Amino acid sequence: MGQKPKYMEICDWIKAQIDRRELCPGDRIYSENELMQIFSVSRQTVRHAISRLELDRLVVRRRGSGTYISGSPGFAGQGGHSRQLAVVTTYIDEYIFPKIIKAIEKEVSGEGYSIQVASTRNSIETERIILSRMAGENLISGLIVESVRSALPNPNIYLYKELIRQQIPVVFLNSYYPDLQAPHVSMDDRQAGKRAARFLIEKGHTQLGAVFKGDDGQGHLRYLGFIEAMLEAGIEIREEDILWITTGYEKELADRRNSWLKMAERVTACLCYNDTVAGQFMDMCLEAGMRVPEDISIMGIDDADTSKDLPVPLSTVHNPLRKLGELSAQVVMKMVQGEQVEQAYELKPAVVERLSVCENGK
Repeated sequence: MGQKPKYMEICDWIKAQIDRRELCPGDRIYSENELMQIFSVSRQTVRHAISRLELDRLVVRRRGSGTYISGSPGFAGQGGHSRQLAVVTTYIDEYIFPKIIKAIEKEVSGEGYSIQVASTRNSIETERIILSRMAGENLISGLIVESVRSALPNPNIYLYKELIRQQIPVVFLNSYYPDLQAPHVSMDDRQAGKRAARFLIEKGHTQLGAVFKGDDGQGHLRYLGFIEAMLEAGIEIREEDILWITTGYEKELADRRNSWLKMAERVTACLCYNDTVAGQFMDMCLEAGMRVPEDISIMGIDDADTSKDLPVPLSTVHNPLRKLGELSAQVVMKMVQGEQVEQAYELKPAVVERLSVCENGK
């Protein structure tokens, strides 16, 4: 037999220390320079050894910090799993997300688990960085995640597939990627759009406008429900009265203000993608001298806490946020325990009537 390659000597030495528990999950191993001196080898040989250990998922490199044994204090080691779940949402402290995250944390803590929370800010690049770290560090036993711009092709699908290959359960929240086989928990967005439109129609509005989000799967489903309600009621669909926005649209509002206001003048009621958009649209109309709801009725979706505090309290569609959090936690825990789950859990929406919608319209 030939002599064992030097990089394998380094690998075996580190593996032996792990077996003897001289190195534990989360411990930093020797630096490249120290390993070069210990084994009298080149930097290339050391890096080859570390790369091999990474492939075996025994270590993880952290830029600017060093190389660490995979896992963390509380990591169960090979053959077990951590008592930690990851929750990745587009935002954390804004809009509907605090209620969802709090409900998830309460549910999993009862099972002896904790959560680590991260935000993508609805950025595909940030999503990639977060998922790459999770796939490489082997720190979590399950992932609850909200998709980023789910109406668009996503280059990060391979990272989700890698997590699933590693037998890390993945559950999508609010929206999902249609070309990825993973369960999702959401409000029934198609029904949300449909019930909102029906509510406006029942109030006597036949000249309807709408604003939807084009790079988000939820926006497409809410649009579809809105259109279905109009078709069932025999109401003409005027494409010029349906506006589309994308992530970061706030920067474009000043440039598009005239088109929004012209739409507001043509219709008697407008359904907005969510309560945030509805609030911005309401402010725009009020600043232009229009009265809400006398000149235009405005409706949102989600029933966020802020919807009650707008200049005119907002009629909206209730999104069962706490139930979303509880159910997504229950589904991922079942998967962690090896139980079978369904592919889709879609909760029923309900209209919440406040003062921003009135009878008849103009």
